[in-house]
Amino acid sequence: MSRVFEKFMTRMAWVVLIVFVIRCAISWKEIVNDFSLYELFGFAGEAITVTAVIAALYEKILWKYDPFLKWPVLNGKYEGEVKSNFDGSERKIVVQIKQSLFSIFVLLKTEESSSKAISAKIIDRDGENVLTYTYINRPKTEVRDRSEIHYGTAILSITDNYEILEGVYYTDRNTAGDMVLRR
Repeated sequence: MSRVFEKFMTRMAWVVLIVFVIRCAISWKEIVNDFSLYELFGFAGEAITVTAVIAALYEKILWKYDPFLKWPVLNGKYEGEVKSNFDGSERKIVVQIKQSLFSIFVLLKTEESSSKAISAKIIDRDGENVLTYTYINRPKTEVRDRSEIHYGTAILSITDNYEILEGVYYTDRNTAGDMVLRR
């Protein structure tokens, strides 16, 4: 289980407990005068429902603004270059990243092709945040005689306050290259 997921689940457990206590405090007089185990289960259900809504909002949106969560926010558009050992040429690339707390999607486009992430993850490698993703690349029809559909993996260091992604990629065609992206 990832460190971020563990922290998230711990926080949500506390939220359930706090909401449950608040709900019981609001209805304290009724509980004291007419104790009902059924009512307590109802309060627990309400606390879980409220926490589920909070958890969904946090996972999709609010986590980006949490000052205690030290997790890269990569959402947005990056532009840069890729240099391949296939032909030695440098190509312009545009990368769009969509991210929630537990998922990340990467879409890369060049003049000749587009790549979509099959899986992606941010990992901590010796204190450095690294974006790793596996992708499928689909070249345009007119270049498929020299560039077939292929799979690859990119490993990008996240630096400069999450503004620069830099690293390498390699493919199942036995090609590799360097990538530099700037937000």
